Amino acid sequence: MGSIALKEMVEAIFPPGPDAYCCPPFINAHSALDQLDFDGPKGLCKNILRDDLAWLSRLLRGVEAVSARWLAELDRQEHEGPPDRSSNCSLWLQEELHLTSNAAYSQIRIARLLEQQARTYAALRQGKINWQQVSVICRAMEEVTKTRLNPAEVELDLLDAARSMDALNLLRFWQQMRYQADQEAGLEAEEEQHRRRWLRLSQTWKGSYRLEGELDPEGGTTLKTALQGLMKTQPKDDKRTPDQGRADAAVEMARCCLEAGALPEQGGEKPHLMLISELSTLRLEPGSRLAELDWGPLVTGESARRIACDAAITPVIVDSDGEVLYVGNSSRSLPTRLHKALKLRDRHCQTPGCPMPADRCQAHHIRHWADGGPTELSNIKLYCTYHHTLLHPENARYRTGAGIQQQAP
Repeated sequence: MGSIALKEMVEAIFPPGPDAYCCPPFINAHSALDQLDFDGPKGLCKNILRDDLAWLSRLLRGVEAVSARWLAELDRQEHEGPPDRSSNCSLWLQEELHLTSNAAYSQIRIARLLEQQARTYAALRQGKINWQQVSVICRAMEEVTKTRLNPAEVELDLLDAARSMDALNLLRFWQQMRYQADQEAGLEAEEEQHRRRWLRLSQTWKGSYRLEGELDPEGGTTLKTALQGLMKTQPKDDKRTPDQGRADAAVEMARCCLEAGALPEQGGEKPHLMLISELSTLRLEPGSRLAELDWGPLVTGESARRIACDAAITPVIVDSDGEVLYVGNSSRSLPTRLHKALKLRDRHCQTPGCPMPADRCQAHHIRHWADGGPTELSNIKLYCTYHHTLLHPENARYRTGAGIQQQAP
């Protein structure tokens, strides 16, 4: 699509603003961009393209500086006027510019801090630093008041460092500078970061769980180290994305913690994953109901069978209304002595080429006990969590009428 046609389409979707923007200096900026867009980048060599991109970047940073100045003034005027929800600066950014509430708050905060730092504003206006670096410098100048450092010297040092550092390294530079000059201030900043930690585990309406939060450096690094340790030994045929592998590693950590039995008792027993399933569900009979986990999530018979491969089983008889008539004694689908023998025999996941050690594997009944399979070594093998899951696509045997469970390798 040609540039002129594109311009016409954009103007049809986003009509031109007030007439004031059709006059200098606004019209000059529009005309320059129109000319650049019309000429296009085709035919330009790589060196010129890089130079043009650098120039456009400096121009964009200058626009960000002026925009921040305008935003700070708007926020000031609205704060000085009478309270009015319709003139709330943050709400206007959200409704007019479609920013999230967090993004709107961050832009206003940095804009108000930036107007107090003339050197930083000038550097952004000239395109020498970017908005992320500005954010680091402004927050540092806010924190420097709690230290023994000279604010003017700190700003100059940070601007000088920004010439050769990205925002992350600039932040680390500031943290080192603060601690070396004032250890008490560095300690207080670390404690404040620790106080801001939080973790939220919420169940979605579909039954899955959403995990979000923020950890301090020590807590986050500890968790990352543990996850990395679990992710290092991965099967060669593992098709999971890094994010999926990380999620599975977190679940494996929780499962190992439960299986170790080191958690405090609750209601007279150690915390454990509870699965409620009808026998017909475990047998994958047509028309059988979904099984249920703690807190209400529902899982298929395939998942129920995988979980029940090695579990403590308590038989319960209920009437047609769900009233409990009888509760039998609990017994493990795989006795402890047999589990030990299984680990000694298999040593690792039994999928060819998978090095996952026995301690991180699960027992799998070749013929499931719910189908009458015996709980003996000849019918049990060890598989890692990833490969164990692959061995339970069993509903297909009923859809095809095969009536034979997929054979373990």
